[in-house]
Amino acid sequence: MRNIIFSFVLLCGFLLLTSNSFSQEMKDQLFWIREEVVKIEMWDKYESTSNEWVKMMSEAGLDFPYMQASQRDDGHYYYIFPIDNYAAIDKMPEIFGAAIEKIGKDKWQKFMIENESSIATHKDFIAKRSAKYSYMPKSPRLKPEEVKFLHWMFFHFKLENRNEVIEIMTEWKKLYEEKNIKNGYTIWLVELGLDNNMIALTEGYKDGADFYTSQMEDNKLMEAEASALWGKMSKYITSIENFYGSARPDLGFVKK
Repeated sequence: MRNIIFSFVLLCGFLLLTSNSFSQEMKDQLFWIREEVVKIEMWDKYESTSNEWVKMMSEAGLDFPYMQASQRDDGHYYYIFPIDNYAAIDKMPEIFGAAIEKIGKDKWQKFMIENESSIATHKDFIAKRSAKYSYMPKSPRLKPEEVKFLHWMFFHFKLENRNEVIEIMTEWKKLYEEKNIKNGYTIWLVELGLDNNMIALTEGYKDGADFYTSQMEDNKLMEAEASALWGKMSKYITSIENFYGSARPDLGFVKK
């Protein structure tokens, strides 16, 4: 079963994140990722103020080409912004400052108090969406608009065995290509701000039932080979976390 494969192997994320959101002609891309954890008792307030944030930033012309949002079922939200390089990080205060100036500092300050009172914690990090290790099928089973269910997998490995883990990831991708698996996945490599012995994987499905059914069907095509690969990789893995949720296009935007 495919969850046997991935439960043992790959990740999230992070972050935000759906493998079906990008074209099949994928290339490496850096992202600045904001992860926010909602206070469960103030979830409605978080949702309303987050929608307000999108409206204000869109009207102020926030100078990013797009922001994508997703939500885990446990109250973690991911917001991802594409960046060209590390130098772009230095420009972020200027970009957000220009938008805040248009919004008005008093209005912004009032909003921040309302919004952050509904957040338990948040953090920022940089991750790279890897074209080399991600798998995009030539003929995907689902269209992007059919994806309503997201799966994140975060896995930690022994730091001294990073090269071995990375090499085995290329073997996983090769196996998927050889078996012509119709479900793709995206690999995210942590660049800055999180554990550097962690890798993330994201994938999308119609719903939870489709997720488990597809795993079973895919595993029938490659069970023996997957078991052998897991045998190679398992000795390097120290922990695995699986999370589920959905894309939140209503909390994202595309620059006008």
